[in-house]
Order: sequence, then structure tokens, then C-alpha cells
Amino acid sequence: MKTKGTEAGSIARALRATGVLALLFLCLIGGGCLEKKEPAVDDLAEARTALAKRNYLEAEKALERFLRASPSAPERWETWKTLVDISLQIRHDRRSAIELLEAMYIEYENDPVHLREVELLLARQYRQEGKYERAELLWGGVTEDEQALPETRAQAHRDLADIYLQRLEFERAKESLGSCLSLDIPQPLRAQCLYDLSEVYMATDELEPAAEQLRTLLALKELSDDMRLLSIFMLADTIEQQNDLPAAKSLFESIRDEYPNRKVIEKRINFLEEKLANATNVRRPRK
Repeated sequence: MKTKGTEAGSIARALRATGVLALLFLCLIGGGCLEKKEPAVDDLAEARTALAKRNYLEAEKALERFLRASPSAPERWETWKTLVDISLQIRHDRRSAIELLEAMYIEYENDPVHLREVELLLARQYRQEGKYERAELLWGGVTEDEQALPETRAQAHRDLADIYLQRLEFERAKESLGSCLSLDIPQPLRAQCLYDLSEVYMATDELEPAAEQLRTLLALKELSDDMRLLSIFMLADTIEQQNDLPAAKSLFESIRDEYPNRKVIEKRINFLEEKLANATNVRRPRK
């Protein structure tokens, strides 16, 4: 039976092998590692010029030449990230981005700060590709790393909870988000964890705990307008399901002039007014 540590070790070995292959792939693009190299600074300048002109193919070639020619340059980190961005945002090639991130994982495995960022990015791409076990192991490693920033660990807890929620593992999702909230994190991030937790409670029809998380969230002082409006909407919806129609109507009315889609709010208010009117008619004694 494999333990979590054994599986993590297997993934690390696989990533090292993939990293070597990815670096060999970079060597082969455009002529190979044994070619006569131009000065690296020229490659970066050429890449920046190509990016400014939106000539992404030429930019990629120049950035790859730079990586081959400059094994210890401080600009490597931004160069790798630019290549990943081009793969994801321009070419929409997730598999290419994963190969690049796996190579970065190997290069920065002794650099904890950069490694954590690579792990988070790589885990997200694994999740998009349906490789949930690899994503879970990477995020799990981040959450357990006490040297990582609290914000980084909190985001990893949120991502883990999302996987658990997709797999209907509700208790594990609650546990992960509870760990997120135990960290010393900025209020905007705490608000996101609280909102996520309220969604998990909603998914299990635990309406009162869901409402409790949202009320705690709305009591925070550092809230974006978007998060505040979204949370009030969610709280109103939750309270409506608890059949407190006047309170739900009042909450919807409080955001009618601010909510991006006013028609949605007006429909909810009108619906609640009809329900309240019907309830009043039912209670009214016949003469």
C-alpha cells in the first residue's frame, strides 16, 4: 500500500525525469544546445521587441535561446514565467505549459520561495487536466510547509477544498477551509475562505452554518465591493431558503442599486413580494 510520502516521492522522481526531457526539448528547438550561442542579452532584447510587436513565436524562440545560453542568469525566473504565460494565454496550450512548469520545478526545487509559486501554478494545470491526485499532493505539500507564506498556504487550502467539493468530499472540504481560516491572513483572503466555506455548507443543505459564515464575512472591515455584494446576495438567498422572507427581501433591497445586474435583484424582490402577499392572504380570516 502506497503512503502519501511514497506517492509524493514518485511524483518528484517523475518530475525530475520530465524536467530533463523538457530541457532537452528546449535544446532541440531552434538548433540544439551545442550550437554557437549569441550573447544572452541580445536574446532578451530580441524577445522584448518581439513581445512588444506581439510576435509571440519569435519571442518564444529568443527566450528559449536565452535559457540555453544562460544557465545561472537572474533573469531566468521571469523568462520561464513569460514562456508559461505565452503557452497559457496566447497559444492556449496547457500541456506545453505543464512541461515548462515541470522543468521549473526541478530547477527551483532548492529555492523554497520560487518553488511554492511553481507548485501552485503546476497544481492548477494538473487540476485542469484532470490529474487530481498530482494536484492534491502538490497543494498538500504547500499547506504543510510552515516556511511558506500564510497567504500561499491559505490559497492552497482553498484549492484543495475545491477538489474535495468536486469529489463530494464535503467534510474534507470543510476541514481544509477551517485550516485556511486558522491562518493569520489578510481580511480579503479570509473573506474568500469564509465564502468558500459557506458554499460547502450550502451544498450539504446546512443553511444556518452557511449563513453564519456569510455574516462573519460581512463583519470584516476590509471587503471589496464585489465580495460584499456577492455575499449579501448569497446571504439573502440562504435566508430565503430558511423561509425568513421579510429579511431576505430587505437584504435584496439593500443591494438593488449597486448590484451589477439590477434586473436579477428586482426579480428576486418581486418574487418575494408575491410570496409574502400570498402568505398574508392565506392567514387572513374570511368574513
